[in-house]
Amino acid sequence: MRKQKTSILFVDTKGKENKVLQIPTKLLLHWKKYFIIINVVIIVLLGIIGVFIYRSTSNSYKQKLANANKIRSLIDLKKVKETFKSIDSSTSKINQFLQKRGIENFEIPNAGGEENFEITDINEIADYYNAKLKTLENTTKKIPLGVPLKSRITSTFGYRSNPFTGLNTENHPGIDFKGKIGDSVISTAEGIVEFAGPRGGYGNCIIIKHTKNLETLYGHLSKINVKIGQSVKIGEIIGEVGSTGRSTGPHLHYEIIKNGEKINPKDYTTL
Repeated sequence: MRKQKTSILFVDTKGKENKVLQIPTKLLLHWKKYFIIINVVIIVLLGIIGVFIYRSTSNSYKQKLANANKIRSLIDLKKVKETFKSIDSSTSKINQFLQKRGIENFEIPNAGGEENFEITDINEIADYYNAKLKTLENTTKKIPLGVPLKSRITSTFGYRSNPFTGLNTENHPGIDFKGKIGDSVISTAEGIVEFAGPRGGYGNCIIIKHTKNLETLYGHLSKINVKIGQSVKIGEIIGEVGSTGRSTGPHLHYEIIKNGEKINPKDYTTL
């Protein structure tokens, strides 16, 4: 049997050619039924896709949750807390060490210690300690530690017999290291050269400013390798041993100046 069709005429109001569209009559008579069927099919398809997506994401989430729980079980939170307490204790000792050596305002406050925290806080606390230890590293670079010349000390800080006459005593504001002319002299800390040149009894002399209240002085040099305003690093060769100025022979005179006062370098050369 031939299917019946219904013609629908589309009239163009602008005078152009009209169009005729033939549609099965059955479709026009039962359009509501077909509309419902199409919607049901779309809904079913969307439901199937939704279930597939849910199962995929659910399995992925369960896997990630299982991995997170496994990691959590492997972390000894009590041990982590004890480690942070140990770090706090060590930094407290470092604070005292630095304060005794002229860094009076430096301090690393407690970040772990007795405070309670969860595993989720570890990254934040670790970042805190990383930043503070970086600050500590930068600070210690500016403290004159160790010796500028690896040699025997021939004269200590304080009062001593006059090295020229041996008759009377005089105050010796630093320590002397035995050396040979040309031996390398190094900076004991990072800083800026504040003076470089002849300076009375010191002969050829270098003064380096490390912090606002800490300086070092190197005297009787035969050669100066730096100039005023120059930045120097720890262990950088700044000059050579000599016997210039008021000197009885080749040696290095070394001073540490704190808040404008000359102090015993021994507290900085022996830790």
